[in-house]
Amino acid sequence: MPYVDLVSSNDYAAIWYTTNAPSSHVGGFNPDKPTLVMLHPLFLDSSWLHPQLDDPRLNANFNIIAFDLRTTGKSLYRPSGRYDLWVTAADLAHCFYHLQIPAAHIFAPELFSFTALRFAALFPELCLSLTLCNVTPQTELKSLFEAFEELAHLWCYSEDLESFETACKELINCYALDAHPDLVDELVAFWEVQYPPFRRQLAIVNTNLVLNRTPMSAIEMANVTCPVLMIQSERSPTHPMEYAQQTRQALVNVPGGAQMFNVKSGHGYLSLLSSSIVNQVLNKFLTRLPLVKTHLRPHATPLAERMRMALAQLAEWRENPALAEQDPLSPLSFSCVTEEVRQSQDEIYLLYQEGASTAFSPLAPDGRPLRKYSERKDEHWLESSEDGFSYSSTFRSIRSRSPRGRSSLIRAFPKDIKQFQGRISEQNRAKRRPGRGWSDAGTNGSSSNGNANGSTNGSGPSGGGGSSSNGNDGSGGGNSGGGSGSHSGGRSGVDKEALMFSPSEPVTQELQHVSRLRRATGLPPGAADKHVIKGSMAKVIASGSGTSLPRRLLR
Repeated sequence: MPYVDLVSSNDYAAIWYTTNAPSSHVGGFNPDKPTLVMLHPLFLDSSWLHPQLDDPRLNANFNIIAFDLRTTGKSLYRPSGRYDLWVTAADLAHCFYHLQIPAAHIFAPELFSFTALRFAALFPELCLSLTLCNVTPQTELKSLFEAFEELAHLWCYSEDLESFETACKELINCYALDAHPDLVDELVAFWEVQYPPFRRQLAIVNTNLVLNRTPMSAIEMANVTCPVLMIQSERSPTHPMEYAQQTRQALVNVPGGAQMFNVKSGHGYLSLLSSSIVNQVLNKFLTRLPLVKTHLRPHATPLAERMRMALAQLAEWRENPALAEQDPLSPLSFSCVTEEVRQSQDEIYLLYQEGASTAFSPLAPDGRPLRKYSERKDEHWLESSEDGFSYSSTFRSIRSRSPRGRSSLIRAFPKDIKQFQGRISEQNRAKRRPGRGWSDAGTNGSSSNGNANGSTNGSGPSGGGGSSSNGNDGSGGGNSGGGSGSHSGGRSGVDKEALMFSPSEPVTQELQHVSRLRRATGLPPGAADKHVIKGSMAKVIASGSGTSLPRRLLR
C-alpha cells in the first residue's frame, strides 16, 4: 500500500498518497518529467483531485503525486492537540525525504495554500514553484468563523438524517453553492462516509485546524523565493479577492512578483468546479518554467540534520528558542500552537470522542449512504424560492432539481403558483432576504474570453488581456480555457453567492479563544435546534421547550 510511515518518539502518522504512474507508486515516475505535488481541497481528500490527475494536459507533462493529509482520507495518525498548518508542512517535507522526491512544483487549494507557503519558506530547495488556488484569509472571517463553529456543532451532534443533511447543505453553500446536483450528491455521500456523527472526532480536528489557524508573519512570507501563481475566484464570499491580494503583496521576494489569475466565478472549490480553466492555467504556468527532471535519489543533507536546520529557522522567526530543541524527526516539533491552544484542542477531541461510537449513523448496514442527497423529501421551511420566501404546499416544491421537472410542475399547477406570487407585493419583493434569488441582470459567470494562444506582458499563464501580475486584475478578455467559448463559473445569471455571507474582517486571537471555550463545553443542541430547522413543529412541541442557539447560517 502507498503509505509513508512517520514514526518518532512522540508522534505517529501514516500518510497515504497516490500518483499518475501505472503502479500508483513513485517508483513508476518518468525520470524525464518534472514532479507536481498536489494537496487536496479542504474537507475532502486526494480522491477529489481526479480532475487534475485525469487531465491529459497535466498527465502528459508531469509526474503527479497527491497526498492525503494526516487527518483526511486513508491516512492514519495519533491524535494530538499540537496539530496545525506548520505540522502539515513538516509532514510534506518528511514525505519528500522518505520517498526521495527531488525539488517539485506544489499545487495547493484553499486553506492548504498556507501549508504550501510554509513549506516553501522552510524548505526552499524542495520547491520549484507554488500554485495557490483560491487563497483564504490568513485567519477566518468573523462571519464565517461563527458559521463554521455552529455548523460543526450541528454536524457532530446530528441525531437523524435530516439534521445531518441540513449541515451538509450549509457546507455546500460555503464551497459549492452552484454545483451540479450530481456533484452535490457525491460530496454529501463522501461526507456521510468520512465524517459521520459517529466519527465526529475527525470532523472536529479539521474544524480546529480551520478556526485556530494563525497568520504567517511578514518575514516568513518574505522567505518564499520561488515563482508563485495565484488562481482566485472573483466573487467567492468565503475566499475574498482583497485578502488574496494582501497575500500576493506580502510575497515580496518572489521573482517577478506573484502572478494572479482571476476566474469569474463564486466557487469555493475552484479546483473542482472550475477544473478545466484551473488546469490549463496551471499547465501553461509550469511549462514555461525551466525543466527539472525527476531522479529519485537520497537527498544530500540527512533528514535529521535538515529538520534540525528548519527548526532553528522556525525558532528564529517565532522568537521561541525552545523550538530548536525539539525532536527533529517528529513533525509535531514544528507545531507553533500555544500551550493553551494545545490543551484546548486535546480537551475538545476527548469531549467529542465521548459517545461517538453510539452516535447516529447516516449509513446503511453495507456502509453506504441511506439515500442520495437529491432524494431527500422537499420541505418548505428552509427551501426558499426565487423571491426569498418559502411556501407551504400540498404538492412537491417547484424548485425541482431538473429543469424538465420544474417546468412540468409549473404547467401542472399554474393557478397555485400564481396565487402564491400574487401574495407578494412589489415592495416586499424588494425587501427579500439577500442571497436568495437569481439575478436576471447578474454577470454570466464566464471566465476571461479570448485566444488561448495569446499572452499578456509578463503575465505568465493568462491569455491575451487576462489577469496578470502587472496589475491587470481580470478586466480584460484573455482566455486560458482554450477556444472561443466561455467558461461558466456556475449557473447563468447567478450573483447571490456574493451576498450569502456579509463582508467582515478576520477574527482576532481573543475571538478564537472565546470560540475554543464554547466548543469545549460540547453542549448538545436543544430541541428547537434539532427540529425547527427541519420544519417539524410537532416534534418541538412533543419534545418540550428548549433553548435554541442563534442560527447565523440559516437566517
